[in-house]
Amino acid sequence: MAQNEMGARQAYSLIKRAYAKKGRNPVTTASTLRLQLPIASNKTLYQFPILQGDEQTSYAEQILLNRADAFTATEVGLFIGGYTDAGAATTAQDYGLYSYGATPIATALNNTNVVFYNSKLNIAVNNVQYLQNFDTFRFYQAGVAQTAKIFATGGTTSVKDSVEGSSYGFCPLVPTLQLSGSSKIDIQLQLPAPLAASAGILILMFRGFLSLGASNLNK
Repeated sequence: MAQNEMGARQAYSLIKRAYAKKGRNPVTTASTLRLQLPIASNKTLYQFPILQGDEQTSYAEQILLNRADAFTATEVGLFIGGYTDAGAATTAQDYGLYSYGATPIATALNNTNVVFYNSKLNIAVNNVQYLQNFDTFRFYQAGVAQTAKIFATGGTTSVKDSVEGSSYGFCPLVPTLQLSGSSKIDIQLQLPAPLAASAGILILMFRGFLSLGASNLNK
């Protein structure tokens, strides 16, 4: 059994036992939260919306937490949604997720190393700091370039990064992070310097377990 699978099984068991002690048995399933913000020139502080209804920019691919539910985050990942040029529409869903300054986004944004090398993530729940000065370098993952054939192009080849979607760009959260739809949740990404252009999306993803209707567990 893979190590991350063992950790997930253990986390699931702990979650179920914690709810049982409260006399609760909510449906709990593996799930993901996907928080997104458009990159803006001259901006160094990004505050991610996490609850449904709090988002200011609508993305079809975004996954926010329902106010009636609770989420136990076991992993967190940081990515840049890269466009091939600075004029790409911010609502387009056809873009890659990059855990490093890949060529398409590096060309458009110029100084993407700021995001992964020298930034920090802070998360507070009900004004209690649960994640403080969490360095973003731990999210950095550069793929190994490989040559691949493009289908229906007569054998034309291209260079493509090797990516493993179950782990690239993610790191474990120990202890786990408890997020409730009834709580005040403040998620901030602090950059030491702004990105040079307003093209692309900052994406913060949490993987873990969603417990339906459990937001009032601690009331």
